[in-house]
Amino acid sequence: MENSYIWTINGYEFELDMEDAETADRYLSAMKVLENAKSADFGSIAEKIRAYCKTFREFYNVLLGENASEKIFSGIKDNCRKYDEIYASLLDFIAEQRAVSSNRMNEISKKYAPKRLKK
Repeated sequence: MENSYIWTINGYEFELDMEDAETADRYLSAMKVLENAKSADFGSIAEKIRAYCKTFREFYNVLLGENASEKIFSGIKDNCRKYDEIYASLLDFIAEQRAVSSNRMNEISKKYAPKRLKK
């Protein structure tokens, strides 16, 4: 992974370090945006799609900063599938970071853990 702290989407780069406390706080706040939207009741299917997409735009603005969603969704119409693909990209990016972090901790543990006696 070239730079495991830069998420690139739609030609834009966003710094996102999930091991940073402030980033973790923003992520939790952004997840609350998604959770709160689940209970909303909207009307027609078109209204539901627009509300779904609006929720994700708010999610990215909370997570990555004001107007981040304008960059992320530039040229993308309100379309659940396209918004889901971008969200999947974010989740893949976060999973890669977690794997790198886990591997780093495993290597540290191997290096400094006491050697077990062979029987």
